Amino acid sequence: MNRTSKKSRTILVLEDEQSLLGVIKAKLEKEGIRVLTSRSVEKAFSTDLKKSKSGGVTLNSVKTALKHVEDLEQVDAIWLDHNLVGEENGLDFVTKFKRNGGHWSKIPIFVVSNTADPDLVKTYIRLGINKYYVKAENRLDTIVADIHSSLAHST
Repeated sequence: MNRTSKKSRTILVLEDEQSLLGVIKAKLEKEGIRVLTSRSVEKAFSTDLKKSKSGGVTLNSVKTALKHVEDLEQVDAIWLDHNLVGEENGLDFVTKFKRNGGHWSKIPIFVVSNTADPDLVKTYIRLGINKYYVKAENRLDTIVADIHSSLAHST
């Protein structure tokens, strides 16, 4: 099954703040979006998966999130924080993700971070992300609306 023929959309959310991760997940699921979550790049790429009660999946490490995504072609968008738990950050994730090419290079990436450094934003944009949000300056509803718009245009 390809990504565009699915009724339900899936977003991979990488966010280090556990309480915010829960709020984001609840908001997206309320909007009918299936959510995969991770607090670190390393965990997002691991093969260990935990299913949540809502049908979403928690990726317990990064090496296999990419493998998992590639095998199932199930991620339609990525919500990415710059600062993550562990040694790697959002830039590391985008670099690894984009390196895989193929359908991955078409998956929209939305960076949502506390970091407002213009040089960092430019670096992310050069790497091909769709949009960069500073958490303090953007409401959750605005970001979710932008994600919905992006998903609507990808069908």
